[in-house]
Amino acid sequence: MNKVYFERRLDALRLRLNALAPSTERARQAVRRLEREQVQVPAGTISGALAAQLSAARAMATTLEERERQVRVAIAALQAELIADQP
Repeated sequence: MNKVYFERRLDALRLRLNALAPSTERARQAVRRLEREQVQVPAGTISGALAAQLSAARAMATTLEERERQVRVAIAALQAELIADQP
């Protein structure tokens, strides 16, 4: 494949990685906030609702972190491919 293809693909992946960063950080902040709230709330219905929200927030944070990891792996693979194609 030609160098231009790899560079365009790398640019697209870097843009995607940069776009994921704010969402990932918001998800992490939501987890931290819910963890603090859960400690302060006595057991009961509200506690159960907070536990469900915390579980969902953790799942979202984990999903976004995994997406970031996958994009980083793709970037590394393309960079390696680009280096391997150089004479």
